[in-house]
Amino acid sequence: MMVQHRYFGVLTGEVGSGKSTLVRHLVQTLDPMRYQVIYLSQAGMKPRDFYGEMLRHLGEEPLFSLTKAKRLFEEVLRTRVERRDKSLVVIIDEAQDITPAMLLELRFALNQQMDSVSLFTLILVGQSELRRTLRKNKFEAVAQRIQLRFHLTGLTEEESADYIRHQMKTAAMTSPLFSDSALQLIYSATQGIHRLINHICTYALYDAQQRGSDVVEDKDIGRILADMERQRGTAG
Repeated sequence: MMVQHRYFGVLTGEVGSGKSTLVRHLVQTLDPMRYQVIYLSQAGMKPRDFYGEMLRHLGEEPLFSLTKAKRLFEEVLRTRVERRDKSLVVIIDEAQDITPAMLLELRFALNQQMDSVSLFTLILVGQSELRRTLRKNKFEAVAQRIQLRFHLTGLTEEESADYIRHQMKTAAMTSPLFSDSALQLIYSATQGIHRLINHICTYALYDAQQRGSDVVEDKDIGRILADMERQRGTAG
């Protein structure tokens, strides 16, 4: 629905919470004959960078003049809609790092409409900091334009265990098995963050394979966590 109606959406979550996985899944579900996805990820992105990249992706020569670039961008989008070309889906990743000027510019970029519908879908993807930024009075006008918001949190303890079992099943692995106490310790160490779960489980499975063990116990996870902590200390 979001893409069909060209909504403005915001997806936030902590590092490793699964934002990239969710975005990849969304893109994979879109019919490439109907949608063109433009993915942007640039720390410190400014309005000039945004319009330049957009025009480049749309087959136009970027213009030095910001005013002219904005005008050309609008013309290209209107022409695409009138010709019923592929619907445009713009994803800005690491959006917590774009400049305040760029965040404010989004309001004006989205003001271009046809039949009261935006000319393109925009999805901002960022860490929780982006959520806090959008709550500031300075960005109230931008926040009011957001039609869909989704914040990813860590999995619950039960969901974490189910996730690990599902990943094992998907990989057609029947052993080693994670004991209930090991699953509890993994959750305690990761608070349900996907990336951390994946990292610890990969380490644990390799360790169990090296030891020839069919079960990963809590003591094994404890040892692995201690090893990882030592490695972080060495790296620091």
